[in-house]
Amino acid sequence: MIHYDLVQAIELIRPGAKFTLRGDDVSSLEWHDGNQTRPTDDEILSALQSLPKLVSPQDLMAQITEDDAALIQAYIADKPKAWLLWCAFNTQKDAMLTTNERFKAGWFTLQAIIGDTRMSQIAQSLGITVNP
Repeated sequence: MIHYDLVQAIELIRPGAKFTLRGDDVSSLEWHDGNQTRPTDDEILSALQSLPKLVSPQDLMAQITEDDAALIQAYIADKPKAWLLWCAFNTQKDAMLTTNERFKAGWFTLQAIIGDTRMSQIAQSLGITVNP
């Protein structure tokens, strides 16, 4: 697990709670809040699953096949706005939240280009769900 995700999950289920997380594992959680009970591991796991996911551009690009690339190239060839979006994506360095409007715009544009089935396969490989 990632430290940041654990902190977000705990804050989601126990807003304003006082705690210290010294590592990337629930076992390192030190509970200091006298007003709220320490969340169970199951509560934290459930909250983790509901958090927006991060996707690195490199992980997404690793899913693009030669067939996908051919479809993308044909699509952006005469669409400057789509070409700019593709260029912005390719220069993106930081991981992207799947709930971010810019990420979703790119995701659903790719879906229109390479199809629902391919994007479902990519989402499954990345372990994400992208909602409109």
